[in-house]
Amino acid sequence: MNRLNEKVAVVTGAGSGIGRASALAFAQEGAKVIVSDLYLDAAETVAGDIQEAGGTALALKADVGKEEDIKRMIDTTVDTYAGIDILFNNAVNKNPDTIRDVDFLNFNEDLFHDNMRVNVLGGVLACKHALPHMLERSSGSILFTSSTSSIAGEVAQFSYGASKAALNWYVQTLAATFGKRGIRCNGILPGVIRTPAMEGWANEKMKEAFLELQNSPRLGQPEDIAQMAVYLASDESCYVNGALMRVDGGMSCATPMVPVVRTYL
Repeated sequence: MNRLNEKVAVVTGAGSGIGRASALAFAQEGAKVIVSDLYLDAAETVAGDIQEAGGTALALKADVGKEEDIKRMIDTTVDTYAGIDILFNNAVNKNPDTIRDVDFLNFNEDLFHDNMRVNVLGGVLACKHALPHMLERSSGSILFTSSTSSIAGEVAQFSYGASKAALNWYVQTLAATFGKRGIRCNGILPGVIRTPAMEGWANEKMKEAFLELQNSPRLGQPEDIAQMAVYLASDESCYVNGALMRVDGGMSCATPMVPVVRTYL
């Protein structure tokens, strides 16, 4: 407890899934949390849960695909809490066409631009507006939710993985640009995480197949990512900068042959 005592944290996409779990975990560790989401009712529910548990939180509606919303989110944070210590860029494009993006020969150009605008540019612009306040204090921790889809090829969601790969570049570039001035930037690469979005599109056979790929006895939960986020947001990780941290149950630690050998050896 109190690993983030009195720190001010902004979490985007905080109304559900990884964002919700992270906002709750930050508050449990003593942070004052701005719970930002495209859907205000979801943000208010999470902020209410934090307040009922004795924490401090403020719900905000923000579309990170719009710079005016991003600027208002950061300005409100600073006006309310006199600064910002942690920025967790977690929001992702919620367009359902992302899941149906399975035909490269009919590449969806509009979806590509939407994913880049929300998944990449939204976080970059949030950094643009938050960094001056962090630089005044010569300290701050910026986090991005990336994906294991960013580090290898896929057979679907042809613009989602590309957007997360671009995001990784910004994680390392921001770390290199501002690290000497006390600002750290790190990325979290989740594997298969049982978020509401994942539960909505993956059937039971897919979940069983995903589990076969894991080198752990279960699939991931949003809280698994939240605990990594707490560590990277806290002073415990003060020497961690520009890292792309895989939290994937060991899925990426082995060769593709391992599930076959494990089954038939």
